[in-house]
Amino acid sequence: AALRAGLLQCVPARALALWAPAELERIACGEADVSVDALRAHTRYGEGVDVHETHVRYFWQTMHAFSPQERAAFLRFTWGRSRLPSGASAWKDQWFRIHTMESVQPDSRLPVAHTCFFSMELPRYSSARVCYQRLQYAVLNCVDIDADTSGNAVANARLQRLESTASGESDEHG
Repeated sequence: AALRAGLLQCVPARALALWAPAELERIACGEADVSVDALRAHTRYGEGVDVHETHVRYFWQTMHAFSPQERAAFLRFTWGRSRLPSGASAWKDQWFRIHTMESVQPDSRLPVAHTCFFSMELPRYSSARVCYQRLQYAVLNCVDIDADTSGNAVANARLQRLESTASGESDEHG
């Protein structure tokens, strides 16, 4: 009753009849199933990262192989929410960003997420299987939201500020 009363303060009762409950949920909360295609369309790559690099291809293979619950967990891991925006216009200027985590032993590292920036540092994994295993472990077990104060997070924030203020530049999209 309280939810309906609050909703009626924003939307006229006659307008509510235009949508089924599932449609209202999608409009208000976003898509329940995380569309890999939509995520990919709203992805930018960090400095020196190319969409065709092997570890980036492994990442997208992993996202396609994940179950809907794992994709929702991935969003919680990288963004602190479990659903994508409800449509292209709802994304506004928000982009998921992939950065490369350099390491001499990448297969022993987990990806690092920066939820405030909707970004992830992805090690250069040696195989799609390793990428799947490490990313799956991270999204299902690393549930605390970070403080985004690491050196890499500060560098990511600096890069994003530069990108947003640069004129005439465009990032490569996946």
